[in-house]
Amino acid sequence: MTTTLRQTDGSYIRQTDVGPIIQLLNSSHCVELTGFSNVGKSSLMRVLAHVDVWLQQLGEEGSAILPVYIDCNRMLEMTEQGFYELVLRCLQESSPALAENEELQNAYAALVEPANVFQVPLSFSNGLTAALHKADYKLVLLFDEFDEPFQQIDTRVFLNLRAKKDRYGNRLVFVTATVRPLSTLRPGDHSGEFGELFSHHPWHLGPLPRHEVERYMRNFSAQSGGVPFEEDIDFVYQWTGGHPGYLAGVSRILGRAESDRERDSGSEQNRFVFLRGLIDRLRQDPTLHTESEKIWKSCSVDQRENLRLLFSGLEPDPASLSQLMKHHVLVREREELRAFCRLFAEYVLAHQASAASEEGLQVDQESGEVTVGGRSIDLTHLEFRLLKLLYLKANSIIDKYAIVEGVWGDEQMPDVDDARIDKLISRLRQKIEPDPAAPVFITTVRGRGYRLVID
Repeated sequence: MTTTLRQTDGSYIRQTDVGPIIQLLNSSHCVELTGFSNVGKSSLMRVLAHVDVWLQQLGEEGSAILPVYIDCNRMLEMTEQGFYELVLRCLQESSPALAENEELQNAYAALVEPANVFQVPLSFSNGLTAALHKADYKLVLLFDEFDEPFQQIDTRVFLNLRAKKDRYGNRLVFVTATVRPLSTLRPGDHSGEFGELFSHHPWHLGPLPRHEVERYMRNFSAQSGGVPFEEDIDFVYQWTGGHPGYLAGVSRILGRAESDRERDSGSEQNRFVFLRGLIDRLRQDPTLHTESEKIWKSCSVDQRENLRLLFSGLEPDPASLSQLMKHHVLVREREELRAFCRLFAEYVLAHQASAASEEGLQVDQESGEVTVGGRSIDLTHLEFRLLKLLYLKANSIIDKYAIVEGVWGDEQMPDVDDARIDKLISRLRQKIEPDPAAPVFITTVRGRGYRLVID
């Protein structure tokens, strides 16, 4: 069975994604939804939160599903309590039956004003249990904008969610929406047990296919009483690749340009002049530039480096290229790899030119990757903690007390002397400085501490 999905702007989207994802969730598989910025993850999550969509996809079987949309941007604070409060609040908002569930209400009240710290996870557990025990539906929790909570909240929260899934099995299923896979957002701790739930069912959300771009364009033009030319649709798809953020921006610019356009199908000159002016507008538009920058930043340091190599005609790492294709940043066309659209290709080329002479220090706090002038630097755990501390307070003086506290922690403070700090600083300089004997990044402020200099 198929379904027609409409956004508030009248566009038709994600028909090819919704069906397969719903089938996975109906089979009790947790799904990890990833995709670069503004590709439409939140729109898809909100579609999955509609009960009618489940009925359209599954028929009567869909009536046994209760999807609950949880926008993590609505968290009151980035804490364990803040996360639990949001989940129970969204449960109560999801259906009249849960809004009137007295056990859920009591659990929520106890969570908001706990008698002690142990009451917080207990109240959440009681609330979720109440939601599951009082009905015979399958509960689908849709965690949107999940990147920051997953990285920052205590891992006990995710161990708790994993335990609930293990206990209730087919009755409880999760969907997470993040830019990067969970395994890269928080590697190496107990949150990995939660991530195991999603490892077999990743869903990399790509841009819209051409036929949905065409539907979008026709709806967009209809709002002003017009009909798009076929060549306009081809042009928009070539430049946007179906990326919703690009699509909205390019459509807006095209709509404005139409008022200046002389429609003379017999004049190739008019067409050439119009397109040249339109392309100039696209290249200069700050909103489109911001969209490109977001996509670029959603790539890992390693992926960015391999994009540079590819666009320079050099030999990139095949494994990295495979990941970029899987994440829809690159596409293969006539046996050649290219960027998924012309706007992003032009951004990478421009970025390539500006980066050619760049010798700056870059620290990716999410992945832990460090580069100097585009060259990847391998750091030990303590070296990275020191660099991250300096990077977060770049251009400010950090005294030795703050370094001990931030790198080794209070427990080891009695065991760390000046010589140990100096030795760590020296090792880090050996790895990141062009000339460790004349450091340009980590400078010494005599008698006060150290400073990381970043222009």
